[in-house]
Amino acid sequence: MDTAFIIGNGESRKIFPIENLKGQGTIYGCNAIYRDHPTLCDHIVSVNAPMYEEVMDWYNVAKPEGVQVHGPDDISEWNYVDGLPDELPGGLKIYRLWRGMSKVKWGNKIKTHDFAENRGSGCSALLMAAEAGHKNILFFGFDILGARQWEMDETSRLQNNCYKETPNYPQRESMKAYMKYEWLFQIRQIILRFPDTNFYFLNRREYIERNYFLRGYFDQPNIKVGIYADLQRWITGQQDDIQWQKL
Repeated sequence: MDTAFIIGNGESRKIFPIENLKGQGTIYGCNAIYRDHPTLCDHIVSVNAPMYEEVMDWYNVAKPEGVQVHGPDDISEWNYVDGLPDELPGGLKIYRLWRGMSKVKWGNKIKTHDFAENRGSGCSALLMAAEAGHKNILFFGFDILGARQWEMDETSRLQNNCYKETPNYPQRESMKAYMKYEWLFQIRQIILRFPDTNFYFLNRREYIERNYFLRGYFDQPNIKVGIYADLQRWITGQQDDIQWQKL
């Protein structure tokens, strides 16, 4: 199919009936999505070893027809950098590298994260869909910011995942400080690598308006931004009626 849907597990997606995606394109989901929607996804991506083991335990028993599970060894070897220009988007101070200090964890030592070396299920699913050659890729539930953003005037950092506080999900009150930069870096690099693919980022309006980084990262002509109502318009054949958001 020309169209792929990538379902992230950010809590914003709870307002959209994802079961309505069935039959509208190829569906990629992540990690524990099988718990609620065992037969929705064509592909389930899980790069965390314990979570992958859980998914495979279910898969080997249930044997769901038409579902493929992809683990750490199935992820593309591309490192989000090779073949692309080494550039820093205008106005951004943090891009590929993040440096931070923690008195508790690292004893006041500076720790560096190279986002080209990290792997997460959501961005891996997005990359897998792009490499599969889908013409249109719609991804949502990639909240990037913290939970309940619609209730807050400031940027939320509350832990944000549909499956938080369940098995194989770490117990955290807040999101790691560097994660939003990692996700945005990897998404942008994928968009750059596939200039002939149309990418559509869909979310609640609050997660678009409050994420001040989107303008710097979503600066390519092949990425558009919309709200969940636009996702509904897409699957009901009203693509021409969508007025994509301006960043």
